[in-house]
Amino acid sequence: MAALESALVRRGLAAPHPWYFPRADEYRGLLEAQGFTVRTLSLFERPTPLPNGMTAWLEIFSQPFLAAIPEPERSGFLSEVSESLRPRLCDAAGAWTADYVRLRFSAVKPSQTPS
Repeated sequence: MAALESALVRRGLAAPHPWYFPRADEYRGLLEAQGFTVRTLSLFERPTPLPNGMTAWLEIFSQPFLAAIPEPERSGFLSEVSESLRPRLCDAAGAWTADYVRLRFSAVKPSQTPS
């Protein structure tokens, strides 16, 4: 997200926020506010190999960001974003790994019986 946003800002474009990534405590509060009892809730890292590389992943999953870039400039934009991520997400052998984080929970809503 940060790499995509930075590349757009460098072009004078506003970065969209198409996804919602709540913090664990925020999501717990939302569930509880709707009457759920949270049994478990955890946030954990889930590194995910990208066998086709970062650019291929970006071509699929960054469409909301790419929409702001004219078609002839998209390849350069994707290369710029990929290269900015290389130091953190690509190993010495050239294998890319996405730095996914997952939020997993179990919650139940007590049944409401008529009185």
